Amino acid sequence: MRQLVLLVLLGACGGHGLGDTDDTVGNACTRDTDCDERCLPPSGDYPAGFCTLNCIDDRDCPGDTYCVARDGGVCLFICPDFRCSDLGPGWDCKETDHASGGKVDVCRGD
Repeated sequence: MRQLVLLVLLGACGGHGLGDTDDTVGNACTRDTDCDERCLPPSGDYPAGFCTLNCIDDRDCPGDTYCVARDGGVCLFICPDFRCSDLGPGWDCKETDHASGGKVDVCRGD
């Protein structure tokens, strides 16, 4: 039973490893085909681009991300738990509107 629960959870997040960057969340990208679901193309907010998932609330996101009220609802890494500098130059920890209300700290461009 425990293995079944783990498989269901992994499937819900595309197999994203917590704390890792991958094609589900965190890899650099320029277009959606570079990612499992969605690419936020390079900009001041997403230097080098950012693979992510669409979301309505945190339940739609891997455990190391929050659903934020940006770009129609996207999952971004929680900081300082995740070191934003690991994403490359131009990334920092910034307060952002949480999709469920209030503010959260997530990795975004400088």
